[in-house]
Order: sequence, then structure tokens, then C-alpha cells
Amino acid sequence: MRFGRRKRFGRTAGCREAELIIVNSFVGKTHRGGAVVGGLILGITLAACSSGSTGKTEPSEETATGNATSSASRSGVDIANPKDAAALDPCELLTNEAANALGMNPRGESSPNDLKPSLPDICQWESVEKSFNSVSLTAFPGRSIQQYYDNKSTYGYFEELDISGHPAVIGNTKAPNESAGCAMYMAASKNQVVMSSADIAPDDIGKVNPCDLSRKALKLSLPSWPAAK
Repeated sequence: MRFGRRKRFGRTAGCREAELIIVNSFVGKTHRGGAVVGGLILGITLAACSSGSTGKTEPSEETATGNATSSASRSGVDIANPKDAAALDPCELLTNEAANALGMNPRGESSPNDLKPSLPDICQWESVEKSFNSVSLTAFPGRSIQQYYDNKSTYGYFEELDISGHPAVIGNTKAPNESAGCAMYMAASKNQVVMSSADIAPDDIGKVNPCDLSRKALKLSLPSWPAAK
């Protein structure tokens, strides 16, 4: 399944429906490798069920998000050099030079969320040489990295890290050496998070760390983002 083809899910409700449609749109190749779909869904749930959603969700979702609305007011993280990644089109998040350095086709492909257009689009860049390898980026305004800290128990694998002075986390269902994908979330500013999702070939599981690709994508793209006002 190529990026941009979004399977219609059956009976779902509220932000979970939006969350599933997004995940399916950018982890199609990862799904074939049995990678981190679960971890990505949890991450997108945080974005889809943020303070912009006033409706009450199902109990299981509310638990998974850790009541994201209430935690949105306490970001708790200061960024020395904040960026406004959300000011860019998703496919502008990664420069042509950065894409080339990652071995990706500089021409990314953006995919909207048909069921909830208010959610940010996601852009995916595919590898020039390796058919399974890809990187996807999207920016979530009104989202604090603190919310991922607060909900780390919802992930099978969680790791805190720093990318050029910006706090970030890995939130997956499995450890990187057991997965064909990696979902990484970095604080662009105090109230903005950028997600970098990387996929590798199933044959490379245990040999290649997909989180290295996620992290490199963020590190290379960060300098080109505009400063937060």
C-alpha cells in the first residue's frame, strides 16, 4: 500500500476514527513488516484528541491519551531556540538537501486526513534505492512534549532523548532492534511537536535501527524551520 491510499475503517467513533485514518495513510509499508502501528496510533491519538476536541471520547481512548486536554495547559518544557514548524507545509519540513542526505527522493508526497481535515497533513519521502525505506514528518501545533512524558506508560517502548537542544521521545510498541519502524516526537517549541516516522525493510530488523533515520531526519530538517515568534 503506497502512501496516500487511505483505507476506510468500519464502525469507529470520534477522534479514534481520525487517528486510524492517519496512521493507515503513512505506515502502509511499515504494516507489511509488522512494525510500530500500535505505537504510532497512540501517538496520533494524543494529537487527534487534543484540546481542540471538546467531545467526550470512549473510556479506553481517554485512558490512552491520559486526558490530553487537561495536560495541554502544563507544557513544563522550555526550548532555548524554539521553531515554528507548523508554519510550513508538511512537505517543506524536509529540505531537498536533507532528503538527499537521507537517501530519499526530494519530492515528498502529502496526504490529508479526509475524515478530520482540521488535523495536519503528513508528508512522506521514499528511499531512492530501498523500496521499504521512507521518512514521514508532520507538525502538531498546540501539542506539548510533556504530554508524551505524562503518558509514557501507554507505549511498549519509550525513550527520552535530545536533538540539537530540543527534547524528544521515542514512542513505539517494541524496541527499535525488534521493529521495522520508529515513531519519534520532538518539541519544536514549548507548545508544538513534530513527529518523524521512519520505516525500514523487514529484512533489516535487528540490523538497522529505524530510530537513527527518524532522528537524522529531525536533526537535518530543524535548522531550516522558521523561528517561533
